Formats: sequence, C-alpha cells, structure tokens
Amino acid sequence: MNDIETIDLIKGTFTPEEAKELLMGLLTGKINFHNLKNWSSKERFGKPDSFSEQKPEYLRKAKEELDTFLAEAKDQQKI
Repeated sequence: MNDIETIDLIKGTFTPEEAKELLMGLLTGKINFHNLKNWSSKERFGKPDSFSEQKPEYLRKAKEELDTFLAEAKDQQKI
C-alpha cells in the first residue's frame, strides 16, 4: 500500500456561479462539522473541543472573503 494516496474531490470546469455554490457549500459543511464536533465534545466530556470551538468563526470569515473576492472579480469582468 502507498503511504500517500491522492483523491480528486473537486474536478471539472465550473461556471463562476457553480464554483461559488460549490465552495460556499464546502465551507458551510465544514462549519457544520466543527459545530457538531464541539457540541458532541460538550455532551460527552463536559467540555468544548478547543479546536472545533474556534474553527467556525475562521471559516465564516473565509466565506465572507470568498464572497467579496468573487464579487470584485465579477465587477472587474475577470469571471
């Protein structure tokens, strides 16, 4: 077995709208994952998961930055 395995999770050509929907969905899924992981840690162990507690805010900011970047690119007719 190889030590490193590569899997293409997102492969293809997308319109700007499709790319935005795909990336925003990915970020939303990650936010939900960390919220659930943190909730689970609180329920099971009585304390938050320190990493998953902080990650959703970082991911929300990433969503805002992505949205701004794509809007600016669209305004400048780069996409």
